[in-house]
Amino acid sequence: MALSFLTVLPLKVKKINEKEIASSVIFFPFVGFLEGVFSFLLIKKLNYIFSSSVISVILLLFLFSLRGIFHIDGLSDTFDALFYKETGDKEKDIQRRLEIISDSTIGVAGVVASTFDILCRFVFFRELIDGNQFMIFIFTFVFSRWSVIPLMYYGKPAKTKGLGAMFVGKISKEQFILSTALPVFLVIYFTVKSFIFLPLIVLLLCLILFILKNFFEDKFSGITGDHLGATVEITEVIFLFCFLLCARIWLSY
Repeated sequence: MALSFLTVLPLKVKKINEKEIASSVIFFPFVGFLEGVFSFLLIKKLNYIFSSSVISVILLLFLFSLRGIFHIDGLSDTFDALFYKETGDKEKDIQRRLEIISDSTIGVAGVVASTFDILCRFVFFRELIDGNQFMIFIFTFVFSRWSVIPLMYYGKPAKTKGLGAMFVGKISKEQFILSTALPVFLVIYFTVKSFIFLPLIVLLLCLILFILKNFFEDKFSGITGDHLGATVEITEVIFLFCFLLCARIWLSY
């Protein structure tokens, strides 16, 4: 169910209810782990053939082919709604933002956010490949898949229907803890391996997730499926930037 929900793989899961779909969040980080492993192997093979720039483009195409436009669409819709000109009436502004986020058309803010997201990924991918640090993609995708689970557990849904309503507020404490096992293991593994600054980045990102949750609830009166998709994109870009920054600082000493 997790693979079917998060990727475009043609997996047919029949006769399931919303509760069972929500329970699949336990395996969200594992889906990210598979994405990271395949990305790592892809880069390792292509390193002998292409430059880091070409590999970065291929990796972007691979991720979009695997994930579809699910997350970047959420990022685009979220930014379109956020750049709506407020009237001063909070309830009216929230309702209007929810209407915009549900609209299938894309605005200027959505285009800018999507373009910036893709540009950042390309640059950060290339930097990591050049520095032979692309194994960290495994943790990147695990953490970004996990990042939506705290929002689901602690947040409240903005709508009564839709993808967000299926997950937000429907996650149990046991599911939250189980979903956290793989990210915690990988934090320990990569920290021991050489990236001693990784726990600091994770703590910073957890703080950012808390800020995003409160921000979405303030601007939209809750969290939607688009917000969850946007969180995946935002988390990955911020993590990659922070990792590159810390790695450069660490190596300079």
